[in-house]
Amino acid sequence: MFTRFVAVLTLALSFGVAAASAQTYPAPAPTPVDLPTVPPNTKLDPWARAAIDYAVYQLRMGIWRNANTGDGTVTYFHRYDMQVEIGRNSYRNIHLHQGTIINPRGATIQPGQHVQLGGSAQYDGSINADWITIIGQ
Repeated sequence: MFTRFVAVLTLALSFGVAAASAQTYPAPAPTPVDLPTVPPNTKLDPWARAAIDYAVYQLRMGIWRNANTGDGTVTYFHRYDMQVEIGRNSYRNIHLHQGTIINPRGATIQPGQHVQLGGSAQYDGSINADWITIIGQ
């Protein structure tokens, strides 16, 4: 009786593991990169300090601009969720909502299409898309 119970339990668990491993999930969002800084008590001449401050400003503005936009190839699309490959092995999750504008009007988003998009960045690295433009296949 006990061996039959163990056999049935093992069989049920193996089906559960097989079903769980068969599901595919989108790749996780990339982690942010920490930029190196100059220690605040380092003595620099004013021109070097100005150059460093300007470079840091340009980097922060680029990060800020790119946080709310995206450009890449669609790897996953289902109803209101989409994933875009923005670089080699770098993915970004996109959330659509009622009112998201898809250009050209009436077009259907499909995996493999190249898109540009914009919206509001979320704390997890995803974007709530306000507009999506399909560039091509």
